[in-house]
Amino acid sequence: MTHFKAKLLAGTIAFAALGGLATVAAAEDSITVATYGGEWGAAMQACIIDPFTRDTGVRVTPEPGVSGVTLSKLRQQKEAPSLDAVWIDGGVSEIAAADGVLAAVDPAKVTAVAGMVPEGVYKGADGKIFALSTGFYSLGLAYNTRDIKQAPASWLDLWKPEFAGAVTFPSPSNAMGVPFIVHLAGLLGGNADNVAPAFEKLKQLKVSAYFDTAGAGTNLFQSGEAIIGAHYASSAYAMRDQKLPIEFVVPKEGAIGGDIRLHLVANSKKQALAEKFMNYAIGKAPAQCMAEKIYVGPATSGVDLTDNAKQRMPWGPNGSIKSLALPDWNKINTNRAAIIEAFNKTVVAKK
Repeated sequence: MTHFKAKLLAGTIAFAALGGLATVAAAEDSITVATYGGEWGAAMQACIIDPFTRDTGVRVTPEPGVSGVTLSKLRQQKEAPSLDAVWIDGGVSEIAAADGVLAAVDPAKVTAVAGMVPEGVYKGADGKIFALSTGFYSLGLAYNTRDIKQAPASWLDLWKPEFAGAVTFPSPSNAMGVPFIVHLAGLLGGNADNVAPAFEKLKQLKVSAYFDTAGAGTNLFQSGEAIIGAHYASSAYAMRDQKLPIEFVVPKEGAIGGDIRLHLVANSKKQALAEKFMNYAIGKAPAQCMAEKIYVGPATSGVDLTDNAKQRMPWGPNGSIKSLALPDWNKINTNRAAIIEAFNKTVVAKK
């Protein structure tokens, strides 16, 4: 072999080695995160994922899906997960923690925890953090101002005779369906363990239809089939932005709150990067962006909002997170199957 050929071969090997190292580095500086679809996923991409990659160089591969599907993946891949961090809803979040598929959040590594409101930090019985909120939403009273001149003030206003046949609320298959039933039971002297008072009351309610998804609820208002009902603040504000005569009210007994939560995945080989991502996601700039885009209430303290976003917060323009009735998800999960069965027997059957 000539000296020239030897040098050429050595250079080729070195170049290939460098290329291989670059490929490995690129793979190492990436994580896979379970997100939501639709407008929620789009907001996460614009407010958190894209800015994080821009500012850190860490690539994020989003894996959209509903919370139940994400939980199934975590269970199936418990020992060797393909996901490094996951967004899942309250309620499912507690189930995931109990299943041992989540890694504890260390405030020494995810330091932005110190800037969060207490309601947005979720701890298990062992005192360890298993989830962090990236925004609150709520279920309150939406109504059509063309058909209803006096704004409703209470959940019990749904039973006014003039609204008969034009009322809607979420079915138990919706994320806020069972919490709605439990909250109503609490107003009538019951609780999560005794929802009979709620079912007795719901049997008297003449509804247009129940809805399984937020989009289906919106369709009922858009078509005029429903003129009042329990609906999501963000959905009501979206209809108002489309110039529809829809307003949203926080009932005097409180709107029912929920949130979107971010978690670390147990046994992830990229936990340090996932922690870096989580720390970024709960910062002020992402929280502000999410609030402005989809009107979720920030779980991060000190976030400045425009007047437009302030008017569209889940707790109303003059409220705060204290205005929300936050569900006890552990009790709800314990009673969920029985509540759904009772709903089908006592409410759906009579319709």
